[in-house]
Amino acid sequence: MAGNIWLFMAGFKPDALAFLKTGLFNKPGVEMVIAVDKPADAENKINRRVNNVLLIDMDTLIMEKTVLSVLQSRYGFHILYTSYNRARAGSAPGGVDSFILKPSVFTSDTSAAFIAQLLKSIEGFRKQVTPPNIREINKMISGSKKVIAIASSTGGTNALECILADMPADAPPMVVVQHMPSGFTKLFADRINALFRMEIKEASTGDYLKQGLMLLAPADKHMKLVRQQNLLAVECFTGTKLHGVMPAADILFESVAELVKNNAIGVILTGMGADGARGMLLMHNTGAKTIGQNKETCVVYGMPKVAKDLGALDFELPIEKIGEKILSLV
Repeated sequence: MAGNIWLFMAGFKPDALAFLKTGLFNKPGVEMVIAVDKPADAENKINRRVNNVLLIDMDTLIMEKTVLSVLQSRYGFHILYTSYNRARAGSAPGGVDSFILKPSVFTSDTSAAFIAQLLKSIEGFRKQVTPPNIREINKMISGSKKVIAIASSTGGTNALECILADMPADAPPMVVVQHMPSGFTKLFADRINALFRMEIKEASTGDYLKQGLMLLAPADKHMKLVRQQNLLAVECFTGTKLHGVMPAADILFESVAELVKNNAIGVILTGMGADGARGMLLMHNTGAKTIGQNKETCVVYGMPKVAKDLGALDFELPIEKIGEKILSLV
C-alpha cells in the first residue's frame, strides 16, 4: 500500500520512547512518531492524508473500547498492542495478530528487535488497507467547491441544531463560530455529533474541509481558512479578542471571502453585538450568498441586525427556513 505512516505511541514511559524514537528515525514510510498519554489524545492530532497507526502499551493503559472503536471506524486507525506479558496477547482487542511482545528493558539492541516486529506489522497493514487520503480525497474541498460559514452567539446552539436537522450526511462542509465559554465547544460538538447526519467535531489546525463535516471553532481560539496543497483546511490560533470575543466570526468570514469568494454561503444567526457583520459584508461583496436569521426567531436580534443594516444580507429568514434555503443554494 502506498502512503506514509504517522505512528502514535500511547502510554509509553520516557526511556522507552527515547529508544523507540531514535530507532524509528528515518525508517522508510514512518513520517512521524508522536507520543500521547492516552488513545483519545490521538484524535486531535491525526493527519488524514497519511495512514495513522496507534501503538498502545497495555502495561500502563486500560483499554478504552469506545474510544478505540471511534478511532478505527471514523478515522481508519490501525491499532497495535504491546506488553511485557506474552499472555496478554489473547486479550488484545485485535487478537494475537495485533500484539507485539515488549522487551523487559529497552536498550539499543532490544529496541531494534522490537522495531523490526513493529515495522513488519505496519507493512502488513500497508498492504491491506486503502489509505485515508485515497478514500477521502474526493470529499475534500478545494477553493472551487461550496463552503457554508456560520456565526452564532446567544441562542445559537438551538439555532444551529435546527439547521443541522435539515442537512444530509453529504452536505457541503460547514465552518462555524459559536461563542461559548472555554471548554464547552468540544462538549457541544460531541453531543450534536451523535444527533445529526453530518460528522461534527471541534476543529483543530490542519483539519481539512470535506463533504459531510462541520468544524466548530474551539473556545478561546480564532479559526480561519487556509489553503494547503490546493485544498481548504482550518487554522486555529490564539490571538487578540475582536468585539470582545475569541473566536470571532469576522476573522473566519474574512478568510472565507478571500479564499472561497462566490462559492461560499454565509449565515449569521441570533446573538448579541456585531461580530460577523463586517465579515459577512466582505463575503457578500465577493459574491457569496448571505443569510440572516430574522428578528422574530432570534433570541437576541443583534448580529443579524447589524449585518442587515450594513447591506450584507441577501436573505432574512426564520430559523426553520434557513436549512432549506442553504440546500437550495448548493
